[in-house]
Amino acid sequence: MYKWPVRLCWCIVCVCSNANAAQILRAPTFTTSHAIIDYFYEQLDLAVEATQEDFGELKVVRVAIPVEEERQLRNLNEDIADIAWATCSRERNELYTPVAIPFSAGLFGIRLAVVRESDQTISRVDSLPSLRSLVAVQSSKWHDFIVLQQNGLTVLASDRFSAYRAVERGLADFYPRGVAEITEEMAAANVPQLAIAPNFALRYPVFFIVYVKKDNALLAKRLTTGFERTINSGQYKALLHEKAWFQEAMQLLQHRQFVDLENHQVDDKCMQAGKYIPDLLGVVKSSSDKPG
Repeated sequence: MYKWPVRLCWCIVCVCSNANAAQILRAPTFTTSHAIIDYFYEQLDLAVEATQEDFGELKVVRVAIPVEEERQLRNLNEDIADIAWATCSRERNELYTPVAIPFSAGLFGIRLAVVRESDQTISRVDSLPSLRSLVAVQSSKWHDFIVLQQNGLTVLASDRFSAYRAVERGLADFYPRGVAEITEEMAAANVPQLAIAPNFALRYPVFFIVYVKKDNALLAKRLTTGFERTINSGQYKALLHEKAWFQEAMQLLQHRQFVDLENHQVDDKCMQAGKYIPDLLGVVKSSSDKPG
């Protein structure tokens, strides 16, 4: 006759214990490794920490199985993960809720050309019309493939590393790669016959952001609030500028002719991320320069 009260007390203890426990934010694991990816998690941790007091304790854990971008997004609706990192697009904004903060400060939309070191043709490129006489190669899985096509370029479909071989063998003239990842990736591809074209860079609006499930308004609000706080405090920018890959990217952009392309896949929600970019790419203020 005394078992029921004991069980009731045990249940109450369990409920209270769970109520006081930290909530979990399940973040995806990428299929590739790069210092930029480590930086993404660092920025996420800062945003979560900046909102602990008013939104509650939250712990970031990584989903064990690495997945590519499209799978990251699908995992949101399948309740496998709580966030996905992906390139912002009109279509994705209809399916998921964007947190419009540009994780790479727009650098994924600035592309340098990987070319054959012996090819002098590329040195004459200074405009979009001059590029249209050449053949680009790009992964067909990426939004960049469509961007290049929509701007009138001839594009050979490939994948991330096979594209280097296509340039090497003369099947394509150049392979546009992000300025923040190009040197590390070329080293991994082991292509000593290839080089970075020294004279120009492609530039178009690309925003690599966080998405959450469409109905997860609370998490979207928390992350937006957290990132805005770290941006306003200078933490976001300071972390970005201390990274070696960022410093190298800014050096690589010196003295280049920019060839601007249009990106018809972005909408106003994507462009909201762009408002942060000029400040993020600028000089970091000292503590004495920060507004009080």
